[in-house]
Amino acid sequence: MKWNKSARLLAVAGLALATSVAWGQVIIQNNGAGTPVNPLGSPPPVSALAPVNGGGGINASTTPTGTVLTDTTGGAGGPSGTWTDATPVATGATPTAAQARYANGFGTGLAGTSHDFISGSGSSGVAAAAGLCTFCHTPHKAKSTLLLWNHTLSNATFQWDVAATTSGTALPGFTGNAYNGPSAKCLSCHDGSVAIGDVGWFAEASGSTATGGTPLSTFLVGGGSTQTGKAGSGATSKQVGAGGNMSGNHPVAIPYPLNGAPNVYNGSTTGAQLATNDFVGDPTTNNIRLYSDVGGGAIVGKTTAGQTGIECSSCHDPHNKAAKDDFFLRGNLTGSSQTDGYLCLQCHVK
Repeated sequence: MKWNKSARLLAVAGLALATSVAWGQVIIQNNGAGTPVNPLGSPPPVSALAPVNGGGGINASTTPTGTVLTDTTGGAGGPSGTWTDATPVATGATPTAAQARYANGFGTGLAGTSHDFISGSGSSGVAAAAGLCTFCHTPHKAKSTLLLWNHTLSNATFQWDVAATTSGTALPGFTGNAYNGPSAKCLSCHDGSVAIGDVGWFAEASGSTATGGTPLSTFLVGGGSTQTGKAGSGATSKQVGAGGNMSGNHPVAIPYPLNGAPNVYNGSTTGAQLATNDFVGDPTTNNIRLYSDVGGGAIVGKTTAGQTGIECSSCHDPHNKAAKDDFFLRGNLTGSSQTDGYLCLQCHVK
């Protein structure tokens, strides 16, 4: 028994010594600043572990000898990168390599954008106190549980000037207040038939013409406004589908040839003449958003073999600043290659 007790004491002492050596190899700096701390004083550190998570936390020391390990995963601005990489490209400027690589996937929200109808560039004569999100969504008494949708939908039937693409893919169109895809939500403002402020606000407050109320704003895309000082200048360029006429606009609510296979979406089937090699197999890897028509009128935000299609928000992100904030694009408006972020080439192989 005496021998066993002594052995146990020696084992504990050995563990403490080993632990002190291991701890002595790590330098800890608070938030990348302050004085390096060596918890046990010795031996001298031989490396520094430096995860730069979110651009802060434990950071590397410049004083230790040996290898410095740096983990930048989750750095500021998103996965593997800094926010400066994702800074929007100024109008007319040539994007840096980092901007071209990262700008497609980053955004900083609605505030200050043309979808900010409270105080941003989209402010359109708000007649009553309202929240940033209120023009599209409300947590209670929404017009629809789907997306907690708050804005009056257009009753227009949107159609193109041709019945099908050159590959034979039908362009079926849709009716704004009957279709559940996101394009109907976009066009509820952009076709110019419904005021931006025509919303069924909290607790069914009088903010919608549908219930005899006065809209928060009477501003119409492309049609001006009765609000003082809000004449709607320049708004026509943002109008799409006036009177239901989608002629000359990129088709939406149609199938996409996911992974080179035929798909059925909104009652339309991929045309038999489609050259699938002309399309990226899965453009979601390039920050394009695709949707699935899963039946019963339901449109969900994912890809499903045989049921995948495109909507307005495949190329536009209405909630975030992007490479060209003016159009909320998921890629760059200009360019010549997929790698430089040019939007068209994120789906089309040309």
